[in-house]
Parts: sequence; C-alpha cells; structure tokens
Amino acid sequence: MYKPIYIFIGLRYLWNSHLTSFKKIITILSIIGTSLGISSIVITISLVNGFQNEFQKNILSFVPHLIITNKNYYINESEFPRNILKSSNVQKISSFINSKVLIQSKKNITIGEIITFKEKNYDSFKNYNITNILYTLNSKENNVIIGKKLAKKLNININDSIKLITLPKSKKNFLTKQFNEKTFKVTGFFCTENEIDNYQILINSKIALTFLHYCKNYITGWRIWLKDPFYFDINMFKKIKNNLILLNWKSKEGELFKAVQIEKYIMLLFFILILLVVGFNIIITLTVNMIEKQNVIAILQTQGLCRKKIMLIFITIGSSISIIGNLLGILISFTLIFQKKILNLLINLFFNTTNISMKIFPFQVFLVNITFILLSILSMLYPIWKITKSTPAKILSHE
Repeated sequence: MYKPIYIFIGLRYLWNSHLTSFKKIITILSIIGTSLGISSIVITISLVNGFQNEFQKNILSFVPHLIITNKNYYINESEFPRNILKSSNVQKISSFINSKVLIQSKKNITIGEIITFKEKNYDSFKNYNITNILYTLNSKENNVIIGKKLAKKLNININDSIKLITLPKSKKNFLTKQFNEKTFKVTGFFCTENEIDNYQILINSKIALTFLHYCKNYITGWRIWLKDPFYFDINMFKKIKNNLILLNWKSKEGELFKAVQIEKYIMLLFFILILLVVGFNIIITLTVNMIEKQNVIAILQTQGLCRKKIMLIFITIGSSISIIGNLLGILISFTLIFQKKILNLLINLFFNTTNISMKIFPFQVFLVNITFILLSILSMLYPIWKITKSTPAKILSHE
C-alpha cells in the first residue's frame, strides 16, 4: 500500500490512463491557464524592473537624489549635517556650487546651469565619459565643458569662446543687481543622452568662486546620491538642522516618478486579477472533480477514511495543478525573457518599439510562485469542505 494514501489517490485522480478525454482536457487547460498567468506576471515584473533600472541608470545617475542647502542657496561647508552619514543608503556626497547663467555665443544666446568640478574629483563625473578632458578644468584657465546638445543650440565647436552672464537667484533683485559676466573657452563636450546635455556647464570650483563672488569655504549645498533612490529613510534626513532645507529628485523629476508609481500600481492590479483568474480556474477544476467523485468520497468515508484525509486528496490535486502550472509558467517566461528576439517580435506587433529592457530578481519570482501556490490552496478549502460535509448516507441514498 502506498503511503501516504491521500497523495496516491490524489495523483491517481489527477491523471491516469482511464480518465476520459473530457477530464484530461479540463486538467490540461487548468495547467495551461495557471502557467500563462504566472508567465505574464513574471514578464510584467521583469519589464517594470527593467524600466526602473534604465530610469535609474540614464536619469538618476546624473541628477542628485538629494540636495541639502539653505533658503539662500549659500552656505558654509562647516555646516554640513554629519548625522546623514549614518544612513546606510547614502552612496556618495559632494559639495557643489550651482547657478543659472545666460550663455552667449557669437551666433546665439540661451540659458544654462553651471556645475562645479573639483580638481582630481573624477568620481562624480565618471558617467559623463569625459575623464580624458576633465584635466582642462583647472584653476588657472577659464575653461568649461558643456553638453553636446547645448553646443548645437549655440552653434559652437571645441576651442570656441562663450560668455557666461550670472542671473540673480531672486526675482526681486533681477533689475537692481548688477550682472556679472566672463568669457570662457569651451574645451570639450559631453554626451549623456540625458536632458542635462541641453543646459549643463562644467566649470572648475575655484574659478566658480571668483566668477560668482562666493566667499572662501562657501558653497551652494551638498549633492547626495543614494544606493536606492526609490527608497530612503526620510526621517533620518528630517533630523538635520532647522536652517537647512532638503530637496529630493522627486520634486525635479516628478512626472517621471509618477509614471513609475502608476506603473507599479497597474502591475499590482494586474497581479491580483491574474491571481483571481487562476484561483477560479483551479476551483472550477476541483469542483468538477469533487462533484463527479461524490459517491467515491462517501464510499471512502464508510471504509474509515477520515474527512481530513479526504480533503487532503483534493488539496493534492489542486496543489499539483498549481505547482506544475507554476513551473511551466517560469519556463515560458524565462525562455521569452532570455530570448529577447521572440518577445520583441510579439511586442512590435502592438507597439512601435524596438528595444526593451528587462531585469529578473530571483526573490520576486520565488515570492510570486509561493503566493500563487498558497492562495490556490486556500481557495480550494471551502469547496472541499462543502463537499465532504455531506454524510455518506445522504449521498448514497439516491443509489
């Protein structure tokens, strides 16, 4: 005799050579429905992860995740709030001087933003791919490196000269403040495929101090990059001094952040809907099995098989469908994800795009599978309990 008996009986009811074609088709369709649901969820999650990864790589790697400054955007470096260093999410911190400027070339004029570069501080600008020309931003020459798109606007080339004119930070001082201007030589371009290419200008920090009339050891503030910009302990940063203010990347990239958040909510809704469909699918399959097996259930009860073990027979059937569907779904989704050409072809049928980014986290796949299996089992309990509640005498009285 096979032990445990309920697993042996459950697997026999799930599939055997004596099953009718109709019952086999129902079981196969139930497994296919589960596998398609799982594969859809895994692919969707990987697409969202890929989008977030590209968002963080292409946009948030150039934009500071947090900026600490004061209301005047003019602060002494000694006022740095050191308690921020206690946060494990902080990746790097750099002081900076920043100002809006008018940029004038021989043929055009536009608005830009200067960002300072400290000599030998290459880490903050490694994503710009200009390490070989950063040495030109020394403290002895009035040199700048600007974005390629900005250079196109101004219609200038390398070694051309541009004039930078400071703009007052307050609108009240716009007409009263005397504008400061200086001529700079363009020693190179950077191309990040980001919006900063349209306005950013890199300049040596010592040159900027003189140009903007900053006192020694005074800066605009501190730029902070986080390991995970989508999550940070805001309470840690709220403990900073009252005279300092905190600006995060969400305020600057608000619309894109909203798009990311909406995408997460849609994915959650999608996950719940597929979960319900798969759950109903398994319930229907089990209910058909149980209604057909009512007489067998009654006979097993009369032979001494307890109600708990009879319930475990049908839980074995439902769990087997769920587990097989999960494994098949993972196989389908991983095949489509790693063979991007197939998935690109399918996406291009509905959307005019050629490149998609996907990223898989094993923990997420494991969590999806465990959730599906557990909820599938929970969804089986009521119909199983309802069927096994009837007494054998009542069921067999019609025979």
